[in-house]
Amino acid sequence: MSQSQSGDVQEEILGVLKRGAEYTIISQKSGDKWNLRFLKVSKLSLFLRHHLFDLPLHLQGEVNVIISIVSGICEASKYYTQVISPLLNTLEVTHKPLYTTSCTSIKEFAQFLTGTVILLSGDGGVNDLVNYAKSDSGLIIVLIPMGSGNAIYNSYIKNGLYTMLRGSPIPLPNFEVSFSQAILDGKQLESMLGAVIVSYGFHPTLVDESEKYREYGAKRFEMMAEELLKKPRKYTGTVNGEEMKGYAAATMVKKLDSDFVVSAENELRLIHTDTSDLMKGYHGGLGAWRVDRVEFQARGKICVDGLIVEVMGQAVVEEVPSRMKLVI
Repeated sequence: MSQSQSGDVQEEILGVLKRGAEYTIISQKSGDKWNLRFLKVSKLSLFLRHHLFDLPLHLQGEVNVIISIVSGICEASKYYTQVISPLLNTLEVTHKPLYTTSCTSIKEFAQFLTGTVILLSGDGGVNDLVNYAKSDSGLIIVLIPMGSGNAIYNSYIKNGLYTMLRGSPIPLPNFEVSFSQAILDGKQLESMLGAVIVSYGFHPTLVDESEKYREYGAKRFEMMAEELLKKPRKYTGTVNGEEMKGYAAATMVKKLDSDFVVSAENELRLIHTDTSDLMKGYHGGLGAWRVDRVEFQARGKICVDGLIVEVMGQAVVEEVPSRMKLVI
């Protein structure tokens, strides 16, 4: 992706598509995610020729668009109407929009989906697809970030629209967490899959109690963290046999939000530190160990990709084969 400049306005060129003898230049003003520009021309400058692209394979078959209307600060529906739908129509990509109506909608959609899913959601939407899609669905996810933290997006993708047009699918790393005794939404839970994080201590408390600040988007976590750090809480249990400190997490991603760095690679890593050291994540990385397995002995809340699970006893995290692909 590169930029052209007209006056004082910088334009990001997402791509140039050729249809017959006509070219369509797809661009976006820098810093303006809400508006795309489609300019049709009959001749192309040398500068623009290297932006030519063919419609990627992941947009040539079945395409569904999931619009998670309550993710983050509730912008997904507007973004689909103003950006995604006009773009797909310009590309002549036949697609079906699927709007969520409840917290179980993506779980329900996942059971019949195949092909490509353009997902306007956060990490929770990815988790729903990973857990509820059929194992042989062969799903390919194009992720457009509409959540609060957007850890997967920030760890793999720089520009969602450019990636949709010019990216390629890779296996999305997955883990499985198994519980000796756990409850989710009032029901017993033996295990679940994930793609981002399993945490105990400070992090699940932060995720759970920051709901009251949801209207502020990603800033909600910073606001809640300031409250929690003023009065540190004690968490009992162990992490791989070591007495529990304030913050413990097994994570598959290198960033938990746009600025909070865990490590240099997207692989299973263990973070176990005091809450007083958490700000290191904003200054080069927390320091996380590469591991094959993480065992929590916990009593209380555990967070799995944003979902809060009540646990009494053991929770074991291990990497498992990828269930689907992510376009990066």
